[in-house]
Amino acid sequence: MNNTEGALLRVAGVAGLLLSTTSAFAATSGSHYPIGGEGVAAGTPPPPGIHYRMYNTWYNADALTNDNGDDTGLDVDINAYVQVHRLVHVTEKKLFGANWAYNVIVPMINKETSIADFGVDDSTSFALGDVVLEPLALFWFRDNYEAALGLSVIVPTGDYDPADAASPGMGYWSGMLTLGGTYYLDSDKSWSVSGLTRTLVHSEQDDTDIRPGAEFIIEGGIGKQFALDEHWLLRPGLSYCASWQISDDSRDGHGTLAGERKTGYGIGGEVNVFYLPWLLQGNLRYVNEFGTKNTAKGSSFVFTLTKSF
Repeated sequence: MNNTEGALLRVAGVAGLLLSTTSAFAATSGSHYPIGGEGVAAGTPPPPGIHYRMYNTWYNADALTNDNGDDTGLDVDINAYVQVHRLVHVTEKKLFGANWAYNVIVPMINKETSIADFGVDDSTSFALGDVVLEPLALFWFRDNYEAALGLSVIVPTGDYDPADAASPGMGYWSGMLTLGGTYYLDSDKSWSVSGLTRTLVHSEQDDTDIRPGAEFIIEGGIGKQFALDEHWLLRPGLSYCASWQISDDSRDGHGTLAGERKTGYGIGGEVNVFYLPWLLQGNLRYVNEFGTKNTAKGSSFVFTLTKSF
């Protein structure tokens, strides 16, 4: 791929966001998984039962970074609101000592992308993104820790156009391996330290014949839970997240597209409130990105509402 062709692809794909994900300044844009989507209790699996979770993410970025992590100086404005609906069923069936679970994730995406230097001004209004199907998840529940392992496929159900910077879909399939857990620092399980990793591999992207490089993502945090009374639980905490592209993009018939791997880090704070009689909880988190390379640098607010049955 020559320099001109590469630049055009980067500009066309610069705002391929999913959820609050980092946007790309590389051969392909975005990621099928956002950093900072789960927060302090990222590695804590839900107990047996049916759980509905709605994520609401507001993301804004006004800078794009290059391979050195420096601001490119482009006049960029990326705004996205993503609403994600997730349904999880944790069964009583056991496999390797763990509870078997399965879930589906459906994102709806509203975003606006402006890159004045290149005349880019695109928007998408509450369109279907790429759906996540996880037929196999294993959850272990122990006295002082909990662990999770899952295998997912991400289906390119969202519309994708390489010339549209606000496409709600990514234009490729992904496979995702989830592994992580939460460790409790005291017998009351009030103090927790959590970490959850995601490893993603991708198929070729529609229309570009580019296969995005594999990614490794970790997120989690440390939190302290308080019982306000017999009905209310409160858990403030500090969260972290990071994402690395661990292999180069490649193009069919043209080999590896070296360099321009995406990297991003984030740190934030959150508060989680649980109303026990209704098995209802709300979580509000702020995440600020830093140390990014070949991607957008911005911040996000995430409000998550969870109802258990």
